[in-house]
Amino acid sequence: MSLWALANAGVATPKSDAYQKGIKFLLATQASDGSWHVISRATTFQIYFEGGFPYSRDQWISIMGTGWATSALALAIDGK
Repeated sequence: MSLWALANAGVATPKSDAYQKGIKFLLATQASDGSWHVISRATTFQIYFEGGFPYSRDQWISIMGTGWATSALALAIDGK
């Protein structure tokens, strides 16, 4: 989310050193299935159900993290 926000605010471009460092981090932490595991810090208040995304109880926040990471990587491909 941070990389995407920095790029869209015009603070950092995908070609900048800081952005490229973030891209390297994302690629190094990406799982073999293409997703990212984000550990939930929220207290449990809903009944758990399986949604089909990896990471069990962390799947819902991991879906969002994977989306933000993908968006940041897409901006780097576009080269804005």
